[in-house]
Amino acid sequence: MNSPMTRPEPNLSLPPPAGSDFWDALAPHHSGLENNFFNVPSVRRMLDELRPPVLIVGAGQGLIVAELQRKGIRCDGVDLSQEMIRHAKQRRGLTLIHADARALPFRKGSYGTIIYATGVIDFMADEGAIGSIFQEGRRVAGDDGKIFVAFYRLHAAQEKFLSRAGFLRNNVLMHKEILRLHLLGPAETVVLMSKRTTMGCFRAALSLLAMAAQTPLRDKITAFKMRRIFRNLETAELLINSAPEALPYRDQTAIKDLFARLNIPVKRFQTMASCFVVELE
Repeated sequence: MNSPMTRPEPNLSLPPPAGSDFWDALAPHHSGLENNFFNVPSVRRMLDELRPPVLIVGAGQGLIVAELQRKGIRCDGVDLSQEMIRHAKQRRGLTLIHADARALPFRKGSYGTIIYATGVIDFMADEGAIGSIFQEGRRVAGDDGKIFVAFYRLHAAQEKFLSRAGFLRNNVLMHKEILRLHLLGPAETVVLMSKRTTMGCFRAALSLLAMAAQTPLRDKITAFKMRRIFRNLETAELLINSAPEALPYRDQTAIKDLFARLNIPVKRFQTMASCFVVELE
């Protein structure tokens, strides 16, 4: 296998990468939020399926990289956010690589497995760019390498609430508006919902209570941590202003449709507690 550290010249024809501003802004607060969606329990379920060395694309602050290294698996990580990379070094002593997923700085066949973590493909709406990323992944993984793609998954109660409140429509999440909810108390959220929809305040309150009662403890803890971050209004403003207006939200059907449109065969589809993981042919 070729050495991963043997890097080709960068592809200067690509436009500058977009989308890292939000992750840069989130980086100082990420430690309490990172073990969500494609998380440590998710990757532990996949240990027997991995072919080393492993590359994590969208490695963040190195949570999964560190976990695999602890298991004795050779693993590297790349990320688009310079701040995430800096915090990975400070927190975990990891040297991650700053790279655009469309032009990975590795030779063909450098890795036995590539994992696209949540926050990479699932945050992208441009299917042409997604196709380019997978072409690059196949080059770096080689013909015999494995490629896994993680998509974040909301609990059914959250999906229902966001749909009823008008924050989730046609597989699109109103990201900025959802972030602003962390600034509101329950009563303010009910009033906002009643204004956005045909629900009155009573029905809006029932919907909010139902979502709160049915959401798993893990998600409740994450929501609490986000509200704590948003107590600092300067931080809240920075996160909201740097966030994309909207993000795709792909359920199981939408994910399968995406790969069908891209003409990329799917070998296996796994439904995990907090994410979907697709293995490509």
